[in-house]
Amino acid sequence: MKKLIFVGFIASLMLCTSCASIFTGSKRLVLFESNPSGAKVFVNGFEKGTTPTQIKVAADDRIDFKIDGYKERVVIMDSKFNLVAILNGFSIIGWGVDAITGSLKRVDTKYVKVDLETSKDNASIKKYLDEGTINKVDINTVNKVIETVIVLN
Repeated sequence: MKKLIFVGFIASLMLCTSCASIFTGSKRLVLFESNPSGAKVFVNGFEKGTTPTQIKVAADDRIDFKIDGYKERVVIMDSKFNLVAILNGFSIIGWGVDAITGSLKRVDTKYVKVDLETSKDNASIKKYLDEGTINKVDINTVNKVIETVIVLN
């Protein structure tokens, strides 16, 4: 009788688990580099470090690389079906948990390197700010607009 209860408990436990969430999870450690190095790395808008760095990211995360004097570069992490999820078999609960946690998809890339291009726009804006004085700033809270007047000397 005890063996039957134990086997029933194990069987019900297996039906209520999700294999991909337990074994692999939804995130993967990825190495990020940039040329030139030292770019700030943002994951979904949150700063996570400067290149070169390793960060855990999930499928479809947006990665931004920013450094002064260079154009911003954006990378969307690719993904593929997580084959470990097949171990769920016919467990609807397991498939559901994997879907909710995002473990059905897994980041396919382990290394990302981006080449950043110099930006002429940033240099011209910096020149205007260095050579000019801010004459007037209007903040319209209703329309959420900030108007700034810069007068060049």
